[in-house]
This record gives sequence, structure tokens and C-alpha cells, in this order.
Amino acid sequence: MNFKNFIYYCALCGAWAALFAWLIAEVMGQNEASTSDREAIMKSATVAAILGLLLASVIGFLDALMNATGFQRIVRVFVCLLVGLVGSLAGGALGETLATYVLGQFVGRIIGWIVVGVIIGGSLGVFDLLRAMAAGKGKGQAVRKIVNGVIGGTLGGALGGTLTAMIGQTPIRETLPRFVLATGLVILGACIGLLIGLAQVILKEAWVKVEQGFKAGRQMILSKPDTTIGRAEGSDIALFGDQQCEKLHAHIVLKGDRYVLVEHGSPGTGTFINDQRISGQAPLKSGDLIRVGKSLLRFEERAKRK
Repeated sequence: MNFKNFIYYCALCGAWAALFAWLIAEVMGQNEASTSDREAIMKSATVAAILGLLLASVIGFLDALMNATGFQRIVRVFVCLLVGLVGSLAGGALGETLATYVLGQFVGRIIGWIVVGVIIGGSLGVFDLLRAMAAGKGKGQAVRKIVNGVIGGTLGGALGGTLTAMIGQTPIRETLPRFVLATGLVILGACIGLLIGLAQVILKEAWVKVEQGFKAGRQMILSKPDTTIGRAEGSDIALFGDQQCEKLHAHIVLKGDRYVLVEHGSPGTGTFINDQRISGQAPLKSGDLIRVGKSLLRFEERAKRK
């Protein structure tokens, strides 16, 4: 998947996830008018939890499609939905509590949806952080991914929450409350998905694009200190079907603030940077072409501040 499609599907799937959240809440009776403040808080928390679970799941799935392979995708999605469920439950309860007792309906609910957006955005990097901690490796890239997601989730929650709150203030709220709620949630889901996707792409530090080989055109953000390249299913950059590529052919390793390409014992076909064969390891710079077997990858990196 390329970055343009990732952003598009984050927004589209975010809207659909929010619509399904509304439908589930409708079946559960959570969209009915509340008879007490406590009931209103519980219902808002439930709707937010359902939205957080579905939205974190679909955005986590899209992130896994772009940046992971094999069983790791399932684990990533599970972590995202778990974080999204628990965090959004708390965010929904907080927002309705603030709306009822402290800040009023408009501001309180916006803050609640911002919290939901923050949780969903941050959930994308939780798996990477846990993996880095378990492996005893650098956590900088995982933390950066969480921060990028939080930025996107904050902006998406603020924009979507504001639009949702504004819709809720219109006269149509009295005659078509369910339609207004459904519309507001769809807008909210689309905004959170769109801004999280944009933040992940715009704020990325380094990435790789497959120019030739398996699924040419796909792009992957480098979100871990050691990214593997090979035709094995467990490779981070999987090049299935390229028999000239070893199962584990090479690594892109972050050393300090620089990326290097490290060969992993491929004496037959070798590993090349800009058609120059490397021995052991070699530094990478933005725009370098990496050839492994018949596959060609382009390494890109954000310009570093001096």
C-alpha cells in the first residue's frame, strides 16, 4: 500500500467504522434518551468504547497492512483494539462528565472526543514500543510513532468533535436525533482516521518504496531500529517470489541518527546500493537505491536539521 491510499482508506474506513458503531449502539439501546446524568455518562462511554474499538481496529489493520507481515499483523490489530476499547471508554465517560457537570455540552463533549482521538492515534505505536522494550532495543522510533499518532488523533478529535457538537446544536436534533447522532459519528470517525493517517505520513522520518519486485509501488515507514529485508514471511520488507533474494537478505539498521544497510550473508547475489556491491555494511542516504536479488528498493529520509 502506498501512502496516498493509506490516508484515503484511513478516512474512509474511519467513517464506516463510526457508522457500524452507531448501528451497534442502536441495537444495544445506547442511543435512547437518558433519564439521569449517570445513565447519560454510561451510554456516552459505551458508544465511545464501541467507536474506539472499531476505529482503532480498522486503522491498526491498515497500518499493519503497510508496515507488517504474517501473524504480526493480527497481534498489532489486537493491541490497537484493546487500547482503543479501554481508552475510548474512559474518554467517553470523561467527556460526558465534563459536559454534564463542568464545561457544558459543547466544550465537554469536544474534549471527550479529543481524548478518544488521542487514544486511537497512540494505539498504532503501542505494539512497536512493547516489542522494542521486550527486545531491549531503542524505543525512539516507537515513541515517535505514538507521538505522531497522538498529534493526528488530537487534531482529528478536535475537528470531528467540533463538527459533531455543532450538528448536535441544530434544530434538526429535536426531530431527527438518531440521524444527527449517526451523521456526527461518521464525520468524527472520518476526521480522526484522516488526521491520524496524515500525521503518520507527513511526520514520518524514514521510509522505503518498492520500485521493482513483490507489490511494486508499496511504501513502508521504518518504525523500528532494525528492519529486515528478505523473502521469508516474517521479514519486515517481504519480497515474496524473488528466488535470488535470501530468506533473510539484509537489514536496515538505525545507528545513532544514521541508517545503514547491513548484509546478512548473501554471497551468491550480493547486496547493492546504487549498483555498488557492499561488503558487510554501508551508510544510506536519502534517494539511495537498494538492490537485493531482482528487487529494487528506494530508501528515503526526511532532511535532518543541522
